[in-house]
Order: sequence, then C-alpha cells, then structure tokens
Amino acid sequence: MNSIDKKRYIWVIISALIQGLLLGIYVIIPNGILSCMPLNVIFLVPFVFWLSQEHWGRRLFNFLAGLTGVLLIFWLYRLWSLYPASGNFYYVPSQKSELIRVSMAVFLIIPFFQCRIAAWSWKFPYSEIFFQFCRNLFMLFQASIVIAVFWGLLVTAGLLFDIVGLDSVPYIIFNPIISVPLTSVTIAISTSVAIKHPGIDSLGRWILSVLGWLLPFFSLLSLIFILCLPYSGLQTLWSTGQASTLMLLLQFGTIILTNAAWLDGNKVAFRTRIIDLFARVSLLCLPVYFGLCLYSLGLRVAQYGLSTDRVQAFFFVIVMGFWGIGYAGAVLLRKWPSSIGKVNSASIIFMIILITAMNSPILDPYRLAAFNQMHRLQSGEIQPEEFDYIYTRFNLGRYGNQVLNELSQSESDVVKEYVKSAMSADPKEYSNYMSNNTPPVPLRREIISNAKVFGDSENKMSQYVDYFVEEWTDDGTLRDINNSNEIAFVFLKIKKDHEPYLILFTENAGMVYDVENDSTPELAGIIHGKFTPFDNLETIAVTEPEFFDIKISEDVYQVLR
Repeated sequence: MNSIDKKRYIWVIISALIQGLLLGIYVIIPNGILSCMPLNVIFLVPFVFWLSQEHWGRRLFNFLAGLTGVLLIFWLYRLWSLYPASGNFYYVPSQKSELIRVSMAVFLIIPFFQCRIAAWSWKFPYSEIFFQFCRNLFMLFQASIVIAVFWGLLVTAGLLFDIVGLDSVPYIIFNPIISVPLTSVTIAISTSVAIKHPGIDSLGRWILSVLGWLLPFFSLLSLIFILCLPYSGLQTLWSTGQASTLMLLLQFGTIILTNAAWLDGNKVAFRTRIIDLFARVSLLCLPVYFGLCLYSLGLRVAQYGLSTDRVQAFFFVIVMGFWGIGYAGAVLLRKWPSSIGKVNSASIIFMIILITAMNSPILDPYRLAAFNQMHRLQSGEIQPEEFDYIYTRFNLGRYGNQVLNELSQSESDVVKEYVKSAMSADPKEYSNYMSNNTPPVPLRREIISNAKVFGDSENKMSQYVDYFVEEWTDDGTLRDINNSNEIAFVFLKIKKDHEPYLILFTENAGMVYDVENDSTPELAGIIHGKFTPFDNLETIAVTEPEFFDIKISEDVYQVLR
C-alpha cells in the first residue's frame, strides 16, 4: 500500500468518525442549540469525499472546499431566517426538508465534478456522467447491503449478550454515540473497498437491464390509470388523501426506469417495435401527471393556504414536471432517446437553481408560508380563531415573528389578543410539546376555548377550561389533540334527577364527566365509537334515562360506567 492510499484511508476513517459522532449527538439531543448543527455539511461532504476518494489530490480538495462553502452559506441563511425572537434556541424546526432537497442536488452533480477532475476539462460526453452516476449509486447500494449484514450480526451478538446476563453491552452498542459512528465507518470502508475492487460494475449493469425491462409494463399501467380517470372521476383520486404523493411516485418511477432502459441515449432499449412504443407512451403520460399534481396541490392551498410542507411538495412537483415535459417533448419532436442527456442536464441545472432560490429570501418556504397565511387572515379567508399563532411564532422563524408583529397592529382586538397570547408562550414549554406532543399552556387554553360546545349550557363551559388545561398531560384522550377542530363538548341531561353531564368528544371516544352543582369534573363514563363530523352532535339524545345509551343521528352508543 503506497503512502497516498494510507493517507486516503486514514482520512476516510477520521471523516466517518467525525460524521458519526456529530450525527449521534444530534439524534440524542434533537432540541436546543445543537439542533442547529449544519447537517447538510456533516452528512453530505463526507459522502462526497468517500465516493470521489480515488481522485485524491488538489482538485478533489478544491471541489470539497467549494461544496462545503456553498452548504455553509445555505446553513447560515437558514440559521438567520429561523433565529427566534426570544434569542434562545429551545426549539428549531427540523432540517429534514432542506437535507432531502440539497442531497438530491449534490448526488446528481457529483458525477459532473468527478468527470471534470478525471478529464482535466469540462468537455466530456454525457455517457461518462451517466455511468459515473450509476457507479456512485451502486457503491451506495453495496454499502447498504454491508450495513444490513453488519447490523444483523450486531443484533445477534446483542441478543446473545442479553441471554448471558450482560445486558449493558447491547445498551452501549446501540447508543447513538456508538451506533451512528459504527454505521458511518462501515459505509466509508465498504465504499473504499468497492473503489479498490470495482467488481460491482457487472452487477450494476445486470440491475439496470432488469429495471429497463420493467418500463413497458409500468407504461401499460400508467396508460390504463390515465384512461380510467374520465370514468372514475378525479374525486375518487382526491379521496385517497395521497393523490399528489402517488402521482409523484409514478413520475419518479417512470424517470428511473427510463434511464435504466435507454442509459446514455445511445442504446436501443427494446428491439420489438410494440414494446418500444409502450415504453415511449409512459413518457407522454408524465405531463398529465404533472398537471394533476399541480391541480391537486392547488386545491389544498386554496383550502388551507401554504405551509412549509406544501412548498416542499411544490418543489418536487415542479422538478418532476420539468423532467417529464422534457422527456415528452423529446418524444414528440422525434429526438428521443438521443436528447436524454440534454434533458437530464437541463433538469439538474433547473433543480439547482430552484434549490438555491429556496435557500434564500426569494423562495424561502418559511417566508412564503408565513406571509400567505397572514394574507388569508387579513383577506377574511380564515377567521382569527383558525389562524395558528403558536405555530407561526415557533415554526416559521424570523418571518413568522415578523408576521405576528404586523398582526399585533391589527384593528381587530381578537387578533391582538391571540397574538399577545402566542408571544407570551414559553419557548421551553413549546419545545416539550414538540418532543412529547404536550402543547404549552396558552395553546391548550386556546384549543379548549375554541372547541365547539353543544347543549343547553354552553355558557357554563368557560368555568371548566382551567380543569382540562391542567389535566391535559394526564388525560389520554387529550394527549394527541393539536387543534380545536379535533374535540367538541356536549352538555347532556343523561339522568332525570341530575344536572347535565359534560361529555368530551374526540374522533373515536367520548369521556362523560359529572359536573353536578358546578363541581370539579369527575369521570363518570366512557363512550366508544366514531363521532366525526362533530356537527352531528346537534342531534344527540338520550335513549335510556338511567345512564345507558345515547343516540347521535341514527347511531346508538352505550355509555360504559
């Protein structure tokens, strides 16, 4: 082994250990200042180094330095945009969305720079980029197999230690501070071995061939799906609640199988004309899926407004749509498959531009969500009680707090009161809420106060708000409630010579409380059933006078003491 290889392997191990330790700390401490670690840098830069280590030298170091600089700029902007008004990082929104976006871009542009480093020039054919990408992908695939085997052995060893009474050993092994660095080192070593002994190439070509032959069957399913839509109607699709996700997966699957079939565009994928025709039909379906996804997301935004997750969904829809329109256009213009490289390269550049804009004030998801929701409130699309003030303060960072500052100048006293309540919420309590799903006291009070109340004693509900706020963490019924639309209260006279009982309804349960003589609520019974939509509670009635059954619409439920 020469000195360069020794240096390379040492740095591979060191980078894997550093990555693993930092990620392990992040897993153990998900909140607070440590949740602000630059995950993009910690996660991606070592991976790029491991995949490109064979190009050891100044050009690789320059590439890694440039990548690190760009990712740090993205991270610094995110830190600035999410810096809380309180000045304390008790809670910071998850970096998952940004990590997914940036990882997509980085893994797609690595092959360009690997070819640049190897060729000393930017002039190289698309076929080299494509096969370099496939090589990276299969090295990670090989690493995943090694990890599965490695952890299978560790789990077996842990069980054996547990049997002989050394249960502290599995506890140490599976602690994130140990397990995550072990995983990182395993990936790094398996990648180094794959580069040194590239026998994976033959397996990769076989996998690509198999995937390519799946495309005609996938195309047939796509065509049948689209042809059935006029008969089934779009409502059937929307009723799944996962329409956009399903169609995005269809687009993603088509794009992957298309590249597996035609590779760099110089290969005749299918020698039979009919099969080739079916394969191309799937590409013509892609713009249809794009239009349906846009329409589906548009309906959700019109109904609920923008959120950070919906902005992220728009990103995926637009990127997949750009790819799909490029493929379909190439087929219609009879430039397929020779133009596959141009479409892929243009789509990657477009995605990088979009990601850069989303990591700046131009298309920042937090800014778009915050100001869109404020516009909905100010335009009257939603009522003041429907606006999520707590979420806006803690989850939308600087822009969310800017929106609340503007709303605090509102002419509506109701809005001002809600803003005041949100701004007085304890950040530490909200951090606990996000970690164990227990809302802070102001949010609990807001949820209880805004819940629907049915019955003849609606005005009495205010005196029981404090009780439910205090009992929230101990009451299993309330523990998973996040907004006022998920609960409802009913005052109902179940017994003849008794004051009305107070019933707390959630989607699948009802808790009956005895509040005779305005006393502290005391649990007296439980009702099991399906109670949404809560508007049906207007029809509630007692079918048995001695605390047995109640009737809602046409359904009868038994009250269990």
